[in-house]
Amino acid sequence: MPETLPVLSSESVAKLRRSVTKNPGLIDESLEAIAGELSLTYVPTSYELDSTVELALPEGTSQDLNKDSENSTRMLKLLPNLTPANATDERLWATLSFGKFAHYLRERWPHRSSEEGKIGQHIQNHWFANGVRGRMRDNGVSRLWWMGYIAGKVPGLSTQEVYEILFSNSDYRSSLLERNSSTNSVVVLSSILKVTHAAFAKGIKYDRQSFRGFMKEINLLGGRKNLAGMQREKLIEVLTPIYMQCYVKVNPE
Repeated sequence: MPETLPVLSSESVAKLRRSVTKNPGLIDESLEAIAGELSLTYVPTSYELDSTVELALPEGTSQDLNKDSENSTRMLKLLPNLTPANATDERLWATLSFGKFAHYLRERWPHRSSEEGKIGQHIQNHWFANGVRGRMRDNGVSRLWWMGYIAGKVPGLSTQEVYEILFSNSDYRSSLLERNSSTNSVVVLSSILKVTHAAFAKGIKYDRQSFRGFMKEINLLGGRKNLAGMQREKLIEVLTPIYMQCYVKVNPE
């Protein structure tokens, strides 16, 4: 049965962020030990947590082995009553990252000794969830929930078909999630995924420069129109010729 999950207070998350920046080794300790050491406090929430659900540990870095698709589905089961509004709560994701899923994060997002000077940023990216891009693209567990949620919102596509697009190419995913015009709206995200899938079905292969050009065009269009307020079908109709035009040079007829 799901249980309600207390989360770290906002002040405790801020304290944890400062402390782990000075002492990165904290990520190897249990949250219970960290909370005692730093006098962290919790606040009650209505977030339901199914503690019987665990994340699969990665067996490698490829899409077939990193378990991201499987774990995205598991995250939706883990947090059965979570809404998109509640999923913006960094307290939730920091609590899960340092708590229940700390071992998973160490396995999925290991810090390499060759990147010693970047460990602070590495921890900020994957253990915390600051801002839209942080929680949708970088945090080790929130990204899974958001990808699972988005995958269920693309009309006419199964979640597995969406996962194939989202997780098969990290550059595609980064380009998709790095711009405010897309990350601020699930309607826009799902429409882009639908357009991408339709192009793939026509044999139009992903091209980094072309897709980045497409995303720039969406950003410009978003400055003139409220894309999030458009009907999904109409938005797909608008975005499709823009996508094709951006790809015409690398996929000539």
